[in-house]
Amino acid sequence: MFRERSRLGPPNGAETGRENKVTQGSSKRRRLSHRATALIAAGLSVGTAATVAIAVPIAASSAQSAPTASIQVWMEANGTPLDNYWAAQAAVFDKANPGDNVSIDIEPSGTYNAKVATGLAGNNPPGLVFGWGGGDLQTFINSKVVQPFADAGQTDAGNPSWKSDFLASSLGAVTFNNEVYGIPVAGTQPVFFFYNKALLARYHLSFPTTTTQLMSDVTLLAKHNVTALALSDNGGWPGLMYLEYFTDRIGGPQVFVNIQNRQKGAWSNPAIIQALKDIQTLVKANAFEQGYPDISFGTGFTEAMIHNGVAAMELMGDWDIGFFQGYYPGWVSTGDMGIGFFPSVPGGQGNPTDLEGNTTSYLELPAHQSAAATYVAEKFAAFLCSTPAYAKEEVSLGLVPVITGSESLFASSPLKQYLVPVYNAVQKAPYFQYSWDKALEATRAAPLYVNLQNLFDLNETPAQFAKAMNGFQ
Repeated sequence: MFRERSRLGPPNGAETGRENKVTQGSSKRRRLSHRATALIAAGLSVGTAATVAIAVPIAASSAQSAPTASIQVWMEANGTPLDNYWAAQAAVFDKANPGDNVSIDIEPSGTYNAKVATGLAGNNPPGLVFGWGGGDLQTFINSKVVQPFADAGQTDAGNPSWKSDFLASSLGAVTFNNEVYGIPVAGTQPVFFFYNKALLARYHLSFPTTTTQLMSDVTLLAKHNVTALALSDNGGWPGLMYLEYFTDRIGGPQVFVNIQNRQKGAWSNPAIIQALKDIQTLVKANAFEQGYPDISFGTGFTEAMIHNGVAAMELMGDWDIGFFQGYYPGWVSTGDMGIGFFPSVPGGQGNPTDLEGNTTSYLELPAHQSAAATYVAEKFAAFLCSTPAYAKEEVSLGLVPVITGSESLFASSPLKQYLVPVYNAVQKAPYFQYSWDKALEATRAAPLYVNLQNLFDLNETPAQFAKAMNGFQ
């Protein structure tokens, strides 16, 4: 099972940033339907099948009354505080809407994808499912197992009025053919460098703003037996962040757009080749700690390296703010941790304020459910996700909402010195590239992990990497 980027909060009931595991749902082995088989063939990693929840329509009390229904909302576990908030809000919704019943089903990340693939393929899907948009959602759309959102009871499918409640950059990963297929349900998740200010100052260094300066810092720190870049690359996705950013800074956004659009030979673009060479230059310069391919994110290992001055910097999503806060609250609150953009590449075509990462996570709307269930699902999604109250809850958990007008909420947060720059960066980013492993279908994301790890291990050259990946175009 490849790791998802579901990372909301510190180790307060959550195991990892990408895999926050609160073991609540149950799973049973079922035979896959023909539609499920088709989804698997399209590239989804299904594994064992899972329980299919049933959306049960309840007859309206009169012809004039709004439809009522009982639905399930399938969520991947995102840590105890947020999981509990979702359940509490479902209870509030039920009380305010007699006849409706919304049940939040929390599933561990290890079995979540299997459950969703099976549920969407059946004839009794849940009312809503947690997802990441991108390539997986495109597969669902092509298989006609999800539908675009509308305002509940309205005819504006694909163009709901709540679009204006969110930062425009947050909807790109769920917009296909100008129709919106997902509503943001989490904070934004761009990737930044987090660094130890005191350590850099000790060696008379400032945070690097160019890759030339970054390489100079790597060389100097290595002479003092200090790791420049902490990396927990077990699974491959942390290392992918380096390829994403190097590529953007060198060649601009269009390089990956061509890959995503299956342009023949797109992985051989000079910007990709140079980015891969730069990664191997870092490896050969001992920029990363010994044993980094076997270190998993979420264990606290790399955060300890930064805090303890064993390493200077870590490239990670903004969920790591919450992890640092959970491990070292005093160090974070005093501002000893720095945050910075990935450096620019001299002569590169990419804008140094472009972002890489997950715009956010989403609720997606299954097809093949009754009109009443769809109505309640759309009504609950807007009730849960688009309100100032939800933005306030997200900020309290160290998240950065994508709900517009959230700036004032940061004033009372102990993490405001970090959350405000993240929010401003997302608002102003000329381009926000969705994480490559989520933007691509699983059939291309899986070999991307394998070949990139081979490249980090110096067992594969940039040309060999490009040739291997071009085979999946």
